[in-house]
Amino acid sequence: MILLWIGALQSAARWLELLAFGVYIYDLTGSPLLVTLVTLAKLAPLAIFGPVAGALPSRYTSRSLYLLGLTVMLVTTLAALLASLTGGLSVWQVMLISFTGGVFWVLDFPVRKSLIGDAVPVAVLGKAMGFDTIANNGTRMLGPVLGGMLLQFVGLTGVLGTTLCMYIICFVLTIKLQLGRELVSGEVTSSLADSVRQGLQVVRLEAVLSGTLMVTVIYNLFGFPMLSLVPVLGRDELQLSASVIGLLASMEGAGALLGGILFLKLGRVRYFRKIYVVGVAGGLVFGMVYAASTSAMLMGFALLLIGVGSACFAAMQSTLLILNSEARYRSQVFGMLSLSIGSGIIGFTQIGLVAGWFGPRAALLLSSVIGLICLFLVCRRWPQIIGVQPE
Repeated sequence: MILLWIGALQSAARWLELLAFGVYIYDLTGSPLLVTLVTLAKLAPLAIFGPVAGALPSRYTSRSLYLLGLTVMLVTTLAALLASLTGGLSVWQVMLISFTGGVFWVLDFPVRKSLIGDAVPVAVLGKAMGFDTIANNGTRMLGPVLGGMLLQFVGLTGVLGTTLCMYIICFVLTIKLQLGRELVSGEVTSSLADSVRQGLQVVRLEAVLSGTLMVTVIYNLFGFPMLSLVPVLGRDELQLSASVIGLLASMEGAGALLGGILFLKLGRVRYFRKIYVVGVAGGLVFGMVYAASTSAMLMGFALLLIGVGSACFAAMQSTLLILNSEARYRSQVFGMLSLSIGSGIIGFTQIGLVAGWFGPRAALLLSSVIGLICLFLVCRRWPQIIGVQPE
């Protein structure tokens, strides 16, 4: 239960910052590209440090790693809060905060999610990941709403003060965790580089793992980057306030919360792989509706349904990796997951550039269409990803 609370709070802080920083940067510069670069800065550590982070749990206790990450976040957020109080943050300072948050995010996959897999029996693993998805998405829904309201009424200082409190609570909860070496898979039998290579080898030899990670790459290239344009579409096309934009951004989180609840009620192990792929496909299809939105209501409806697809994707992503990998290699496999999510660097860059050149609607439509084509090709190359998941 503590692991779920930690995940929910750090997810809330992450989404609160992303929305608030996006609106703040856009108001400051008027550049769609810089808005997407804020998210890119948060994703960059996943690509840079992901595989290495996957090898760390075999060398250090999970609690020590997580406390180190939280300490860095506390110091960084406090410094940013003080800078905001004394004159405001520049673009590079916001980018630095986002990058630091990304470094902490890297630890979530090989440490926290792996520990959930170690602690929960296979028979109820899907439900455990479903609860984790609900916890994360519930706060992911509230994060943008809170971020938009704080930014509009008390400014960026209020946003940073709130996230600082969230990280303090996470720090206290992590201290209470009883996560020693008995929960960390494996002993140190090879170098860090060998552990990374071992993770790559495990993924390459297992078709389901390869297919799962390739679908992850697709959604992080073409699906999630679409959400970074909510502030741009809301400001430029619909002329909305920061609080309304925050409410719209939260609709994706609300849809993800709804999707997580539906998954808990209806999800069956044998259909896990199909749920994963269909969720991604649905998110990309409704990305087209999002691109064509001419009102706040239609935009919110599209984001809600994108969120339902995202919930299926998020719950099944980690679950499929756990079900189809050996426990001794799990942290390395999750390191590869961090690397795959880090591919979003390219996705956020391209959608920001296209939005700057041709407008946000064209960027969203192009991202949805290319994503669907790539998903079809991945399913052709690794058909196991749409097969039956053994119970």
